[in-house]
Amino acid sequence: MYSNLTHQNASNSTLKRTRSSEHVQLPQLEPDTYLRVYTHKSLRRACASPDEYEDNERLSVVGEKALDAAVTTALFYERPLLALSEIETKKRELTSWMNIDSWVRRYQMREKVRCHPELYETLHSPEETNALFYAYVGGVFVNLGMDAVQEWINALIGLEGTQRPPPSHRKVKNLPAPQPPPIQPLPPPRPQFISPQPGFQFSRSPAPMPFFSPVPMAKPPPPPKLPNPMTPAQPHLAFLPQFNEKASQRRVVVEYPAQFSGPPHAGKWTVKCVVNGIEKGQGVGGNKQIAKEQAARAAYYAMGWT
Repeated sequence: MYSNLTHQNASNSTLKRTRSSEHVQLPQLEPDTYLRVYTHKSLRRACASPDEYEDNERLSVVGEKALDAAVTTALFYERPLLALSEIETKKRELTSWMNIDSWVRRYQMREKVRCHPELYETLHSPEETNALFYAYVGGVFVNLGMDAVQEWINALIGLEGTQRPPPSHRKVKNLPAPQPPPIQPLPPPRPQFISPQPGFQFSRSPAPMPFFSPVPMAKPPPPPKLPNPMTPAQPHLAFLPQFNEKASQRRVVVEYPAQFSGPPHAGKWTVKCVVNGIEKGQGVGGNKQIAKEQAARAAYYAMGWT
């Protein structure tokens, strides 16, 4: 009886949270990501390589992990603090198929999916329902970053008041930078006199000038080169999510018009990065994603964002 009452209270709490988040808006995605989210893998070409996948399967995988992390983080910071068992129980309830199905129906996601006609009925199955919602979460993660995912999921599960506190940085005492040891002056070289030859020791010619052997002076080491402030700390990371996040923070409109040229088996994509109607970068690559990454990288430097 006690377990039934506990389950009923948890269900009622979940229902209240669902009702309180009915007016949460969907985060806006870039046009190409939006199209990919609502494209089912049944439309994938049989000969397509992973670089040419234009469906939502890969977004669904990363979106599932991002959703799990966002819900776990929200429950971790909920007050009063929850035990581990309570976090796991509530996470299962919040990410259940019933909850995800209600979000999919609220945002009318199924009506926007493009798939093979014979598979349309399968979109109502738990697997396809979850995969569709995960794909949208993955799109938000790729375009806007994890902070946007966290904010959206917090509001969606009714925990928008639970804010993650800023990290507490330990105070580090500002110590003066170590000074290089002073350069000790070299002792003056001892003069080396050239002895006169015996036959000329009574010559009236002036005495020869002392001969000094040259001693090279030690040069101070050159100052260390400062890093370029325009270069990110980790240049191997993708520029595209970082650039899109900067653009979102500055409320600028970014577009990526793309053009394909050459034969289908060995052509190239040319993608432009247009910010507020002005071209800021251009990239060329064997697939659209590589070219888009290059265009975002060029625009990142052109805009002077650090």
